[in-house]
Amino acid sequence: MKYYQIIKDMSNKFNFRFNMVQYALQNDISKAAREYKTTRKTVRKWMKRYQEEGLEGLKDKKRAPHHIPHKLKPEDEAQIVELREKFPSWGSRRLIGHYQVKGSHGSVNRVIKQNGLIKPKRKRWRKRKDLSDLKKKMKFFENSQIDTKDLSDICQYWPLMRRFSLPRYEYSLRELSTGASFFAYADHNNSTNASLFADYVIEHLKSYGITTVKIWQTDNGSEFIGNVKKKINRLSAFQRELKANKIEHGRIPPRSPHLQGDVETFHRIIEDELFEIESYVNPIEFLGKSYAYQLYFNYLRKNRYRENKSPAEILKERFPQIDEGVLNLHPIRLETLLPSSYKEKRRSGYHVPIPVPNLKNFS
Repeated sequence: MKYYQIIKDMSNKFNFRFNMVQYALQNDISKAAREYKTTRKTVRKWMKRYQEEGLEGLKDKKRAPHHIPHKLKPEDEAQIVELREKFPSWGSRRLIGHYQVKGSHGSVNRVIKQNGLIKPKRKRWRKRKDLSDLKKKMKFFENSQIDTKDLSDICQYWPLMRRFSLPRYEYSLRELSTGASFFAYADHNNSTNASLFADYVIEHLKSYGITTVKIWQTDNGSEFIGNVKKKINRLSAFQRELKANKIEHGRIPPRSPHLQGDVETFHRIIEDELFEIESYVNPIEFLGKSYAYQLYFNYLRKNRYRENKSPAEILKERFPQIDEGVLNLHPIRLETLLPSSYKEKRRSGYHVPIPVPNLKNFS
């Protein structure tokens, strides 16, 4: 067996080399080469290292080159670290695409990883089905998912929420064929606000002649189905709104958030790209930045899982007859759509839902 085969899987190569060098020093290089089944060049190499560095010279040395011509400069790495800290959810491709940072995707990712700026991924217990082909066959707004996000558990947002009386809840809808998203805000999580959000989106779609709305899917939250102790044939305000517009209400099984994967993904994205990095000085600025993000998400943001296209690009490609202005819907505070009489009753302790107002003027 040759020398390299002997030490290939050896756990203690140091000891083997030490014995070989000692044998060569006591005898000669040729005899050591024959005894340890290697070449005289190898014996000379380890003898020289031992004579120059002592026992440290017999350890394995790093094989990385001493000079890397294309290695990133310290100032380039510092720029990557600064941008990553500013946008903690952005990967190497987005940093290069938006800020033209120097380096390949691999080198930028290496800098991010070496500086401990990568969040540990959650372990996947369930393999997701690939629904991309199914989504490509859907009509525009044929299927959508709706969910509510409690913003008070976001560390960066919570103190601003308390200081400037910003809304606590976000009502979100994500359309499956293009990935476009609409959202609005409210101070309370209830069926009245859910129905206001539904009507706000429905009237917006009607103004663009969208008639393909078929099913809106939600979980079993009380804001969508009402009180769980209510009578079976009694619909919530949200359900009545959908029924009045001939939209089927799809409900997922309990404890099955993976079936709301698209809207849940949007909630994670908007938390990473908006709430975790932006600050506000008043509610008006909050709505302004939310609106800017809504435009960015629907018109500019590329989706890697949709052939690296934005919702607007998919809309133009698959549904060229539809005005792309349909993707533009202002995020609002839903309480502003309530009649003043109802607001007074809310302050007095009454929580009885009222008929949803006509919102054509808001689309």
